[in-house]
Amino acid sequence: MAARKTNRLSPKTCKQIADLVSDYLNGTLSSRVKRDFDTHLSRCPDCVAFLNTYRETVTATNAIRAEAMPGAVRRNFLAFLHKRARGKRAST
Repeated sequence: MAARKTNRLSPKTCKQIADLVSDYLNGTLSSRVKRDFDTHLSRCPDCVAFLNTYRETVTATNAIRAEAMPGAVRRNFLAFLHKRARGKRAST
């Protein structure tokens, strides 16, 4: 029996998209993964919304000068980024 094709996307697929969004925006995905990413986006409005929000967040945070950020906020933000980076390395 042939596998049935479906337009339904699993939460796992959306999680994979979320994990790749930074590489997608930086243009560092392989052509095959980028094609799969774009295909998923063409079918999933939730992931399109997530991508757009992520893009806007990056733009907004890039506009903030580090000197203008209160010391405690800066330390908390850096701790969050370091923790997230450690978590990504552990899961790969």
